[in-house]
Amino acid sequence: MNELVRFRQVVRDLVEFNEWEEIYRLSAVIKREISILIDADDAIWIDVGDQSQVSLLPPYGSKLPFKLWIHTHPNMPAYWSATDQASLRIASNILDTAYVLGRDGLLFTHSSVAPESECIPGLAWSQETVTPWNKVREVLI
Repeated sequence: MNELVRFRQVVRDLVEFNEWEEIYRLSAVIKREISILIDADDAIWIDVGDQSQVSLLPPYGSKLPFKLWIHTHPNMPAYWSATDQASLRIASNILDTAYVLGRDGLLFTHSSVAPESECIPGLAWSQETVTPWNKVREVLI
């Protein structure tokens, strides 16, 4: 088994147990963004980018709509970059929820838009502030 296959299995195992902070730490150690898509059939698709970007690309064979897109900002805070916002706009009809993992915690958004909410077109900010790592399990579970 090659290294990329083993790496993806480690990430997949962490996803199965909702170990978001461990996924962030792994990303920080390798200094690469990690992108994870969970599709309509609960299949987990993992991609690795460079230090500052990983694309949101629906993998061949994945089933729409996507339930969750998770990606990391290694050694940076959790925030929605211009690239992230563009990806979310494009994916607004095929994506339910998104997380960005950073050194300070987790930031998330989901697709139910409240009329008065400040939002990315097509996706409402469901959490306006970063949830610190020590509070993530309380908020998401």
